[in-house]
Amino acid sequence: MNTMPVLVLHYHEMWLKGGNRSFFLHKFTDSIHQHLGGLGPVRVAHEDGRVLVTLGTEASLAEAVERVKRIFGVAHYSVAAECGRDLAEVEQTAWAQLEPQLFRSFAVRARRADKTLPFKSAEAERQIGRFLLDAARAAGREVSVNLNRPEVTCFVEFTRNRALVFSEKIPGPGGMAANTAGKLVCLLSGGYDSAVAAYRMMKRGARLIFVHFHGVAARVGEASEPVARDIVKTLVPYQGGARLYLVPFYELQREILLGAPEEYRILLYRRLMLRIAEKLAYKHHALGMVTGDSLAQVASQTLHNMNAVGAVARLPVYRPLVGMDKLEILDLARKIGTYDISSERFTDCCPVFMPRRPRLYAGVEELDRAEQRLDIPSLVQRGVAAAKREIYQFVDGKVVEEPHVPLPASIGA
Repeated sequence: MNTMPVLVLHYHEMWLKGGNRSFFLHKFTDSIHQHLGGLGPVRVAHEDGRVLVTLGTEASLAEAVERVKRIFGVAHYSVAAECGRDLAEVEQTAWAQLEPQLFRSFAVRARRADKTLPFKSAEAERQIGRFLLDAARAAGREVSVNLNRPEVTCFVEFTRNRALVFSEKIPGPGGMAANTAGKLVCLLSGGYDSAVAAYRMMKRGARLIFVHFHGVAARVGEASEPVARDIVKTLVPYQGGARLYLVPFYELQREILLGAPEEYRILLYRRLMLRIAEKLAYKHHALGMVTGDSLAQVASQTLHNMNAVGAVARLPVYRPLVGMDKLEILDLARKIGTYDISSERFTDCCPVFMPRRPRLYAGVEELDRAEQRLDIPSLVQRGVAAAKREIYQFVDGKVVEEPHVPLPASIGA
């Protein structure tokens, strides 16, 4: 048997996919290989409803575990010792796992994926538990069995080919395997909300293309583009790569300032952003757009205003944070690593030329009338034409930027 620890990855939702399960598991395997790239030879095997990852002797186990934390689809994972299925061998392996740990009570939990074994799970638990109790007491340790609230649990999983022994189940990110649900375009502001919205959609298998609208920095060092880049680089490992479009927005905002009523400015900014993002979405065959809107958080995010803004889009607009409050959003931003980035000082283009009293409950027809003096097709075309594209990939545990490639001339068609 292999002497190196085995990473045992458990998934749950992919069990529900019936005849399509093989597609999701194939994508899951691809994601595992990509995340563990650069660690040397890695063997990934599917065995009885779990994924077993065997590392080469030169691989860093700590680094591999750190990368597993970002693999969508992993419900929980463990670092296991592998041995034969003979109970005497399992007993020795189990004691080797528990001996270094400090505990006063323990339990054994066994599962048999192979029902042809000559013992039942309960029998294995009793025999292994008895051996561990005797071994601990022989070592002068005062321990007892506690089946309800043990300080440590010895897990034993019997598959068709081996036994896996471990004492910890570590929660993974969950969700669906990356890149299984189609493409979406995310309007990324640089703030907390849109980054968290992106993460939540990526967790469901969507592959995101990012669009960031930037203005003129109010002070030196407060440009928003570096913030957007850092957020994208933080999120790239979850899906393996990403495109980021940087769209200069200041001049387009001035057109709205000069040609539309003051109270509608923010809403018209957002309408124009959606239209430009939608053009880019069609170019990449994306199926919708993602925003960080949270109901009633700011004036532009009332139900009326979200409806009036979203009405200009032909593609669906997804708002995964719509029912979350700010504290929930900030907690998740800390968890995924974007909180500190979004906390940096930067100039957000939306508050530029902020109206004194923004409209709270605008209707679709109101905004249509407010746009009548604006050449919307021209503004959209200018925004798309001015977009700068950057491409990032996750390779061997690092995020790297591909060399700049000019946008195709037909992108605004």
